[in-house]
Amino acid sequence: MKFLLILLFVFGAPMGFAQCPDEGKAWFGGDFGHHEFISFCPSYDFAEGGATATRWSILNPIDIRQAAPAVLSMKQAVEQKIRAYAGESFFSRLSFSSVRVVYLDSIAQFSGFGAGINLARCKCKYFLTYYFRPVSAATSPKAAYCVGIAVDEQGTILSPFTFPSEQDYQPVEPTLTVCEVIARARQFAPKLGPIAEVRFEYDSSSKRFYWLVEQEVTSPKRGENIFTQIVIDAANPAQVKAQKARSYRSQ
Repeated sequence: MKFLLILLFVFGAPMGFAQCPDEGKAWFGGDFGHHEFISFCPSYDFAEGGATATRWSILNPIDIRQAAPAVLSMKQAVEQKIRAYAGESFFSRLSFSSVRVVYLDSIAQFSGFGAGINLARCKCKYFLTYYFRPVSAATSPKAAYCVGIAVDEQGTILSPFTFPSEQDYQPVEPTLTVCEVIARARQFAPKLGPIAEVRFEYDSSSKRFYWLVEQEVTSPKRGENIFTQIVIDAANPAQVKAQKARSYRSQ
């Protein structure tokens, strides 16, 4: 055993134990949808592990334990509705991020923060955010699909659910890692080249989650740039396809 450890120290661990170099290119998919319901509102963000200072900041999350009991009750009620709609299998992969609470009756408290308040944009009382995680947050914290839910003061959900119902949900393959996603993409498209980004997304038309491996544009030009995206079905990784995408460069 001691001899083996020395060999590993000198020559390095076998390749199977090494992280793939592109694993850090995993990035969030989806869209919370803040802009439609809560942009430029007098509000505070509460999250687990947030700050515990007595003077609250509009820029950084506040410890959720400092939120009013009504906020926690509302969060629990919303999560019961998510469970009822999407089922336990989906909910088991959903992790709470934060809840932003709007204080329309306390606008004066926000005057010193320099924030541009626009009450016309304040369409909800609470805005909850979650991450649907296909892999462990410990290994790939940014490989997740963003979910945002707007709720009024009575607890009515105002925003559409941007995830499948229980009858439509196809459980994601639990053994698939970001590195394996990249390996499958390269196996399918050996000439893929450098990778710009790996995202976990949802298609509302097919009601399926998928992995998107995006080719890097190594020599971008002014105007339209065409590149390849590899799409891998998250529930059935054997289903792989390539598609073309476009980006535009102004200069």
